[in-house]
Amino acid sequence: MRKKISQITDNERVIFYVAGYKPGYIEKAMTLGLKNIILCLEDGTPENKKIEARSLVKRALSEFKDLDLNLIVRINSVYTDHWKADFEALLENRPTRIRIPMVNKAEDLLEIDEYWRFISKESDDDYKPLYEIMIESKEGLNNLERIYQCSDNIYAFTLGGGDYYDDVKLNSDDPQKEVLFAKQKICQFCNENSLYSFDTTFMKYKDLEGYRNDCEFSRNLGFTGRSIIHPDQIKIGLEVYSERKGTYV
Repeated sequence: MRKKISQITDNERVIFYVAGYKPGYIEKAMTLGLKNIILCLEDGTPENKKIEARSLVKRALSEFKDLDLNLIVRINSVYTDHWKADFEALLENRPTRIRIPMVNKAEDLLEIDEYWRFISKESDDDYKPLYEIMIESKEGLNNLERIYQCSDNIYAFTLGGGDYYDDVKLNSDDPQKEVLFAKQKICQFCNENSLYSFDTTFMKYKDLEGYRNDCEFSRNLGFTGRSIIHPDQIKIGLEVYSERKGTYV
């Protein structure tokens, strides 16, 4: 039976990414006044820092667990050698949600679910992680419904815009149009299924006017909110996405 997804607050419409291997950045993120913080073990952490980051994120989940925050962890994808160790590090101090990158098919999420059940089988509670599913390929987009049906613990879908662009650019005359189509499809699917949808990051963080315009466009497409990479993006993101009224999410 699917978990009931409660209505989020306006403060939860923006999600701040922080690299998992930078302890000073993690501590700073906890003071930004945002409800949602993503501790990133994937793209935000270099290959030679994965073990260090895993240890720092585990410690952060413990040290900051009493704060009124949603601590979300982005693990490495099922296509890497890192994701099982990521999960094992999260077992003791459970994050609010887990963001799973590069989910291309239902089998990817089923493998993750199965491993979580395996490592947590001796636990005395019934904790199950809520998942934020990252769509980063055309295959993933085409399998949205199958992915959704394979787990009752999906909280949101989000687009990994850069990877999606890279996936389609070799076989498309207009990859930007393909990305737009992906955004529209994700928004429509999430709204139809009472899920949250978070837009991809806006990487040109110094271009605040462009960022505001992109947020307004994103909101009008139907996104619940978006992930961000810089504190200067917080205020605008909260202002724009908080204007989403009259819909479930």
